[in-house]
Amino acid sequence: MNIPKIAFSMLLAVTLASSFAVSPSQGFSHDLVTKALVLDLDGDKGVTVEDGDKVTTWRNQAPEPKAVEFKATEEGRTKTIIKQEELGTGRPTLRKEASDINGHDSLIFRSDELINDNDEAFHGLMTGDGYTWFAVIKPYKQTGRGKINSVYPNAFFGCLRSSSPPQSEPGMYAGFWGSFYPDGRVYMGSRNGLSVKTRDKVNTPEIAGSAPSVNQWHIIMGRQGSGKGEVQLELFVDDPTDAANSGPYPVADVEPSRMAIGTERNAINHQGSESFDGELARLLMYETALNQQDMKSVFDYLRKVYLE
Repeated sequence: MNIPKIAFSMLLAVTLASSFAVSPSQGFSHDLVTKALVLDLDGDKGVTVEDGDKVTTWRNQAPEPKAVEFKATEEGRTKTIIKQEELGTGRPTLRKEASDINGHDSLIFRSDELINDNDEAFHGLMTGDGYTWFAVIKPYKQTGRGKINSVYPNAFFGCLRSSSPPQSEPGMYAGFWGSFYPDGRVYMGSRNGLSVKTRDKVNTPEIAGSAPSVNQWHIIMGRQGSGKGEVQLELFVDDPTDAANSGPYPVADVEPSRMAIGTERNAINHQGSESFDGELARLLMYETALNQQDMKSVFDYLRKVYLE
């Protein structure tokens, strides 16, 4: 078959371009780092809704996760939450194709929570392995619709042990979390469960940064150093190379409990009272303290996907 010279040249160029193209699996610079990834909650994937847009399940997209599904629960809500005594409360709202994050979906939390039922899924992270988390997040003003008391933490995730009744888990609320103060300042913390005081600032350091702009998207990151003894907690806001704040944390052997999204713990005695007001589009968690190169790689990936 005779191929015209111009057509042959075009075919050859396309073939060569295809041969040298770099696929995502070959290490494109904006790939997501998946080594040590234990949590990947993606608003675009694994979301089950009912009643139109009410989220009942958010499925972890990390490879072979121990914490598979995060589910809405009615337990505890009807006893303590103001104006939320009807069934079906506590479910986040799915926001589809949000124009301010390049058409991706997000989950709106308003005194809502999704709980994973595996008590051991995040063991090791705060007792030696270290952790790094990334939240693509839009905070609202932390008014806390229906909260018992607005001075409670406004946590967007947490796995603190529920040491008060009815669960009465030992360990003085040990766990780690990402949260906002009522005045909008963002903070992170780890609690080792060694102190008889829940907020002694030594065994429970709270690493705070300034208040991110409300109703705008941010990438907020937290990291606990790997190892025993004293390690560093570091909080980053929209810049993975410059910590907004840091401080020491004395590692102990008390493990966290179930992971909750939208609140600080599986507190069935007062669901919704320590909850975040805002949106989450992505929440990633690694079971190690990522180095600076990997942190920047993950940050660049998230920024490109959602904010550029």
